[in-house]
Amino acid sequence: MKTKQIAIAAASLVLLGGCTPYAHHGRMSQQEQLKIHQDVETSRREVARDFEKYAAVCLAEFPAATDAKNDGNQHMSDHWAVNVAMVSDGDPLVCSVNQDNLTVERIHSGSRTMALSEYRAYLNGELAPSVYQSQDLSLGTADKYLLAPRPTLQLSRLVWDDLAASERQLLEANYSVDYFAAAEFGTIVDVQGVDESTPGTNAGAAIGGAVASAAYIDRAIRGGHSYSVGVNLAVGILGAVLGSLADKPATTQYQFRYTIKKGDGELDYIHQVQESAFRSSPGTCVLLPTLQAATQQLCEQTTDSLRKRQLAKLQAAAATTTAAPAPVAPTAQTD
Repeated sequence: MKTKQIAIAAASLVLLGGCTPYAHHGRMSQQEQLKIHQDVETSRREVARDFEKYAAVCLAEFPAATDAKNDGNQHMSDHWAVNVAMVSDGDPLVCSVNQDNLTVERIHSGSRTMALSEYRAYLNGELAPSVYQSQDLSLGTADKYLLAPRPTLQLSRLVWDDLAASERQLLEANYSVDYFAAAEFGTIVDVQGVDESTPGTNAGAAIGGAVASAAYIDRAIRGGHSYSVGVNLAVGILGAVLGSLADKPATTQYQFRYTIKKGDGELDYIHQVQESAFRSSPGTCVLLPTLQAATQQLCEQTTDSLRKRQLAKLQAAAATTTAAPAPVAPTAQTD
């Protein structure tokens, strides 16, 4: 009877814990989760309602394309963009349209994501200047293009919006660019942890075995039944097994409270529950709200540092490629 009461009480606590307005999966309250869910659903409904508008932008670039449909984020990020899957000249591709200015920003084809101009260069058998293309001269132009995986560049949306169109095009020709809103990344400035681990219990098994064995002996003495050591042992083991149902295994659990300085300078607090005692260190750049590690330059980069670190090198490489003299064809010798 007591075991049943304990089980009912435990179930009640679980239900009450799930219904509290501050119940969370280690990070945020139910209200916050519900708001995010509602915002996502609202955005999806708006995209679904206006999808034809975005599809028309892609069809203007690829008039012969068919089977236009919403690709979501299956091949490219759908932050600030609507991705339209279609078939153009027999080749499946995904056309990414900027929601703000209704222009095609990227094209995904095969295993590559490219700028629109770069994709057209690929179709024409040409290759946009890239310091990352293969140097194997035995490969054809298209083969070089497909064998030149570009590194990922994570950028703040604020930095991206501050760049000129030509600078964006040059970055997209050489990198797979992922940009994030200011509230989607930040730097850990402080972290506090609590060890919530609990030891296991075995009192239930011990008490269950003892009670069962005592009950058997008492029955044998009072009832005049014959006593068997083997039966007593079996009854004790059975009682221990039943009693072990009330025992709890040892648990290893740590809760960390991270203080995050977001990309817009505002502070945020995220709780994370995990089994490992290892945590992310202060100063680490992370994505929110998952706390997934990001490139450090995402949190530290400015428009000026980006121009000095990445764009200056790319512009110099493009200038060198453009200025390189074309190979001179050998002339036939006459006797």
